[in-house]
Amino acid sequence: MARAPLTPVTTSASGSVLGAPAAVDAANGNEFENAGRSLIEIVNGSASSITATFITNGTYSVGATSYAIADLTVAIAASATKACGPFDTTLFNSGTNTVQVDWTSGTSITARVIALGTS
Repeated sequence: MARAPLTPVTTSASGSVLGAPAAVDAANGNEFENAGRSLIEIVNGSASSITATFITNGTYSVGATSYAIADLTVAIAASATKACGPFDTTLFNSGTNTVQVDWTSGTSITARVIALGTS
């Protein structure tokens, strides 16, 4: 099944209204558009620690051999809020210019994506 999109809110110098965070999709994962100036705020409302895994798409080459770069795993403690980012487009963007994230649990977990504007 397709990953569930998280829609970024773009900031501006005059301020931006941040809507409520959305429930994450632990079964299918989530994705969000990324131009290299995005961060994700993750709210763990559960009583257990969870892990967010950000999928990397980069490789490190030595001579003719290429090595996959490990995915970025981030632990979020119980009842904690954590912000992650920005995400380098070469390393983290999928073929559709999105960052993909998987979750160890979706129970009481919400997230919101904030993209830094240019004004």
